Amino acid sequence: MNRTVQPRILISSLKHWPRRYAADQAEARPKKHSACIGLTQPPDPQSVKTDYIGPPDPISNLRPYVRHYDANETELAKKLRLLRIEVEKWNMNFWTKHNSRFYEEKEDFIKLHKLSGTNEISADQMSVFYKSFLDKNRRIHIMYNISWYLKNFEMLTLAFAVEVEKLLNRLRRKT
Repeated sequence: MNRTVQPRILISSLKHWPRRYAADQAEARPKKHSACIGLTQPPDPQSVKTDYIGPPDPISNLRPYVRHYDANETELAKKLRLLRIEVEKWNMNFWTKHNSRFYEEKEDFIKLHKLSGTNEISADQMSVFYKSFLDKNRRIHIMYNISWYLKNFEMLTLAFAVEVEKLLNRLRRKT
């Protein structure tokens, strides 16, 4: 019987190796292992042939993109690429601020409970904090979702226009 390594086992055995760009966190490199999975620094967008997705940001938990672009990209394709970059920055900024606020308030909640004499906080007590945080930020989340949907719709319509442009260019070249 031919035994193969299951993907879960392979992935779990690689978890101790870093998956980050050295340019971002050079001082955080492990000393035990010299091998790194993935890239050691962000690639140059002009030299790659596809988009790259980087390691998750420690605060926002989002993975940054390095967008590929051709030297002969059309104006419409350039507009789409720049819009994607702008939306990714907007999204990264939102989640960085949101998660920073969340972690600060969570720390304050834990400190408050420790000051009252309770060293251990139960899951029920933490659920009260999570619920209150979500209730307090409900309006912000609604506005974020509306903005997110509008930005995605704009990108989809622009991406559709780019694909139509590519199709028309191919048809022109054939005739």
